[in-house]
Amino acid sequence: MSPGDVRSKLARLLAGRLGETAGASDVRARLRARGAAARAEPPADLVPECAGSVLARRTVFDADSSHGAWRLAEALGADSCASALLTRDPALAGVDLEKALFLDTETSGLSGGAGTWVFLVGLGSFEASGSGSSKFVVWQGFLAEPAAERALLAVVAEKIASATAVVSFFGKSFDRHRLEDKMRLHGIAPPFAGRPHLDLYHPLRRLYRPRLGDGFDDARLRTLERELCGVVRHDDLPGALAPAAWFDFLHGRPHELEGVFRHNRDDVLSLVTLAAHLARTLVETRAGGGALEGPAAPRARALARAWLEARDPRESLAWFERARERSGGALPEPWARLSERARRRAERASAP
Repeated sequence: MSPGDVRSKLARLLAGRLGETAGASDVRARLRARGAAARAEPPADLVPECAGSVLARRTVFDADSSHGAWRLAEALGADSCASALLTRDPALAGVDLEKALFLDTETSGLSGGAGTWVFLVGLGSFEASGSGSSKFVVWQGFLAEPAAERALLAVVAEKIASATAVVSFFGKSFDRHRLEDKMRLHGIAPPFAGRPHLDLYHPLRRLYRPRLGDGFDDARLRTLERELCGVVRHDDLPGALAPAAWFDFLHGRPHELEGVFRHNRDDVLSLVTLAAHLARTLVETRAGGGALEGPAAPRARALARAWLEARDPRESLAWFERARERSGGALPEPWARLSERARRRAERASAP
């Protein structure tokens, strides 16, 4: 049996194990309906690393490059107090985004364990250039064949371990566990424990989806990056189609892995701008002085509640007052009750 036959047989085995074969025709019909140009060649610009056992792509951006309406450099020097406040995680208070690692993965399925393959890992970080200015580098490690899984995971673990913090979107619930599952399977020590991890999903959802009708309809990455950072993706390959693209590649069929790489890269860039937005929520202004995007009334209410939970009733009252002004002079329930609770606590704290 030729190496190509072995790879094709393994791909069929993996696809069947993950339930991909049952819906393969539907997925490929959706790919054809997009009208995208599939190709049979491997993704371009992949460079061998670790004696050729790992393939990766490096894309370098100037720190002043724009992603949507924000510059990547707006994350530099960002204040991490809002992250710690809204996640109730004191470990995030000292996170420096300039030294953090921005993480996003593409996997062959949503379940965990040995049957799910992490076939693309995007890691972004700021680096100093020779001129002294900063650049942002997106490193994308690609699993070109299942036999290279351990080597890829070892490189990823080393890169995460060298970072001071990790930034992701829903990564605490998904990306981290998919990586940890496979790392343990290969005897690689997972690098996440004890390292601050800012999962942007939770604080941004808390700020802008209060379920009272004046926030966003959902807290998906696509919604938040569009509404908060002005990111509009053109011809984006939906993440749900990424597994089919990888399986097509393993089979030697025309595939859309370039679309997967682009989707993953844009996810990493959105992590940077969303983290910069989150860092500006306590001052509600952009670095250049402009107003911060996003619904202002829900944001004020969420910050008021966060300060109340942090046992700072005076700061909570100040944000409730802003929320009241932005809501036309009255707070909806249950926020009015929370505001009253903050008032009573502030009075007790001021009593002699």
